[in-house]
Amino acid sequence: MNTIIYPPTIDYFWVYQRPQQILRELARLGYKVYFFNNSIIKDTRKMISKIEKNFYIVNGLGFNKIKIEGIPILWVSYPPGLEQVNFFKNKFLIFDAIDYPTEEFISWEINYNKLQQSANVIFATSEKLFNLNKKKNKNVFMLPNGADFKHFNKAFNVFSDLPFDLPYNKKPIVGYFGALATWIDWDLVDFLANKNKDFNFVFIGPFYNHINNLPNQDNIFYLGRKDYSKLPEYLQYFNVCIIPFKITSMTAACDPIKAYEYLSAGKDVVSTNLPELKKLKVIKIAKSYKEFNDNLRKVIYNKSNLEKERYIKIAKENSWGIRAEYADKIIRQFI
Repeated sequence: MNTIIYPPTIDYFWVYQRPQQILRELARLGYKVYFFNNSIIKDTRKMISKIEKNFYIVNGLGFNKIKIEGIPILWVSYPPGLEQVNFFKNKFLIFDAIDYPTEEFISWEINYNKLQQSANVIFATSEKLFNLNKKKNKNVFMLPNGADFKHFNKAFNVFSDLPFDLPYNKKPIVGYFGALATWIDWDLVDFLANKNKDFNFVFIGPFYNHINNLPNQDNIFYLGRKDYSKLPEYLQYFNVCIIPFKITSMTAACDPIKAYEYLSAGKDVVSTNLPELKKLKVIKIAKSYKEFNDNLRKVIYNKSNLEKERYIKIAKENSWGIRAEYADKIIRQFI
């Protein structure tokens, strides 16, 4: 058994993202995983808390408190924190390239070049990130995002009562969950809500950074962050899901996890013109506000079970379990 260490980057309990998902699946494949948390974990009496078999959360920077088996594998996704990995000698370094170091992630430029050059293996979530890293390291592999398929597939059918904070006016729900950030095209959201007073627009998630001119219309609902376990309870009532991202140098390199999660529930998805989502061939891609609105209205009443079953098949083929199996295969080539 080899040990994977994820240095302090994000709070495990904040928003369940790629690191938690893929490292949990690697733990199920037999790796011992230590996920270092920046904040205080729920049981503050313990430095180390076991989440499930082979998966542990470590409170703070207790690198010297963990028991390493085999070769220490450092799984790093945050370039500015590169210095933290120097604590470990004779390590195997994996750089998980998940975002382009520009705009909102401009701070990632710090150490980015060093990490590219020193990594034993680089996993890239998108073609743009693959090409960027391939210039500096020959051991670069595509490892797109995926879905916690079983978790979100339960939302294919209605399985529980309408959550208390969803609108009760019986209008179709256009839904989004994830970080509410500056990379969302809020002007597009405002346009859609204004054009479609017969729809509810529901946004679930924490505000990530400062947003100017947040749309405020009576058919837009901001419900705040929800626990990961509760998301399917909301998703089951979404009539269509949206990914209204701006098209920038940063988002052109992103592979939104939410796309796979939405598809797991058999939901129609309308998105702006994100390159990685075109590859799935089932996302309704829009190149203009008008086209986005037209796509939205076209699919809002989609009752085709054949289409929905196709969405589910694609999501299942892109599960985190499958992603972890591929990562394990690559790691075994080098260790």
